[in-house]
Amino acid sequence: MTDQTNHSGIDYSLSILQDKWQPTLIFWLGFRPLTLDEMKQLVPKMSSDELQNELAKLQNLRVANPVKDTENCYSLTEDGKDFRQLMMSLSIWGKQQMNDNEDKSSALVIEPESDAKLSELVKYGKLLRDYINYEE
Repeated sequence: MTDQTNHSGIDYSLSILQDKWQPTLIFWLGFRPLTLDEMKQLVPKMSSDELQNELAKLQNLRVANPVKDTENCYSLTEDGKDFRQLMMSLSIWGKQQMNDNEDKSSALVIEPESDAKLSELVKYGKLLRDYINYEE
């Protein structure tokens, strides 16, 4: 992911955004603090080992908090929250531009409430596919 030599801030940011799992994990971790089990339900194609490895990468990048909170949940750092906000703005802008180029209408994207049930979040995950590098 960020093993390459980055020549600019854009290069560094793109190395995270182009990773297979990082955008998805950043989205969910910024939504609300989540346990490993919740993360596994939201990203079922990841094995537990893969998920823990990717979380460790985000922690090393100082995007995710290095320790779980008192409820055993993972979350984003303040820098991670800032990055997520930029990532979401870029993804929505990009999708709108793609739709405009194809003369399609863009759907209004509204995130579920932070206290939404996990089953609602799993359903919402299907929408993410069009906006971020997301694999169900």
